[in-house]
Amino acid sequence: MDYFYDGQIRRYVTQFMRVFIGFQWKAGDGSLSTVPVMYGDMTRQVASLIKDNSENKMMNVPRIACYITGLELATDRLSDPTFVSKVHIRERRYTDANGTREYQNVQGGNYTVERLMPTPYKLTMKADIWTSNTDQKLQLLEQISVLFTPSLELQTTDNYIDWTSLSTMYLTSSTFSSRTIPAGAETEIDICSLEFEMPVWISPPAKVKKLGFV
Repeated sequence: MDYFYDGQIRRYVTQFMRVFIGFQWKAGDGSLSTVPVMYGDMTRQVASLIKDNSENKMMNVPRIACYITGLELATDRLSDPTFVSKVHIRERRYTDANGTREYQNVQGGNYTVERLMPTPYKLTMKADIWTSNTDQKLQLLEQISVLFTPSLELQTTDNYIDWTSLSTMYLTSSTFSSRTIPAGAETEIDICSLEFEMPVWISPPAKVKKLGFV
């Protein structure tokens, strides 16, 4: 098979991280601050830059770190691997008119898209909430927990013919604190971990055929 890469898993990770963008926490003086979201599995070079090449600098909190913990084949969702779905697409002509590009009221190109059966996987991800005190953690958990009852629907693309664009993330488990007894003896940063499962699909390249006139 020829080389291909469409960033499909990357899009699932991106949409997962966007779920946690925009949450805020209130400080003691009443000011609101937005919590940054980062990908947890960063490279060593990026991690060194964030810490200013020093092991003595502590990471700013609160923040949310997302990362992949597992990718397993979902055998319970396997289907006929030889199945091919054909979709016939007719476009509107899109041309330049008076220096501006716009759609015309005539038919444009005709295509047939042959979609090959995708492979189902179960993607497991974690969102670690880094906080310095319990009040920060409770503020963020109260805003996040109401979104999952117990799932939230995701859409990775707005492509009309992409039959794998919809997915769902399920909140499966949570660890309230990473601290042990005696609490706070080792570090001032407390981490609350939320674990999610996502049924995803990985698709091979589709075949696009341009139709001619008959």
